[in-house]
Amino acid sequence: MSFDYHAVSGDYQYRALQSGHPVQRFWHGGKLMMIDRLVRPYVLPGAHLLEIGCGSGNLLLQAIVPGVVPVALDLSRQALTFVHGRLSDLQARASYPQDFLLIQGIGEALPFCNASFDLILLSEVIEHLAAPQDVIREAARLLRPGGRLLVTTPNYRSLWPLLEWLVDRLNMAPKMAGEQHISRFDADSLRLLLEMAGLRIDYFGSIYLLAPFLALVSQSLAYRDLESELKSPPAAGMILAAVASKT
Repeated sequence: MSFDYHAVSGDYQYRALQSGHPVQRFWHGGKLMMIDRLVRPYVLPGAHLLEIGCGSGNLLLQAIVPGVVPVALDLSRQALTFVHGRLSDLQARASYPQDFLLIQGIGEALPFCNASFDLILLSEVIEHLAAPQDVIREAARLLRPGGRLLVTTPNYRSLWPLLEWLVDRLNMAPKMAGEQHISRFDADSLRLLLEMAGLRIDYFGSIYLLAPFLALVSQSLAYRDLESELKSPPAAGMILAAVASKT
């Protein structure tokens, strides 16, 4: 792993959501809508949630409902420190989550028993790994029967390579191509990855076909377009999104 993930600020995704360029704000905010539509309806009190590669914790916190036990895992100690502060603040203000756990590490080998989690989030992680099949297999091991895994990753059969090149050239984010992003996926290869782990695909599609560009004009217009994309996923959205379950 050549990229220094410890050099990325622990609050990077949070700052991008709150005060980034309009496209950045929508890019991170749209994922919260994705959590609301694809995941949160299935999160019940008492559920155990794990986010592998949690970053600033935006998605994990969005998925939390009263009574759940969230677990945040990331390679970066800075990210975990920031997430600890966010979870502690949520705990103090809303009386939940009552318990949470932070783990520094990678997702290929986790210190949990089989069937420990009801929901696992794996958002834009597998493209960073030389052997992404290992983390998918580990996630499948940790899911309880009926548990769900959300996976997102860039779609390299879309405009994503062009956007990646542009973002790298403009230094809008830590460099991605060839440094952070070392595994590439399209719809067929992501489906195969999930099926080979023995998971059943319940939802499959892509997002961010036009919506990020609409954010340059209007955030509300971009969110309306994303709502449509989540209901009727386009084939060539820049981010692949799948929800798979363990039977």
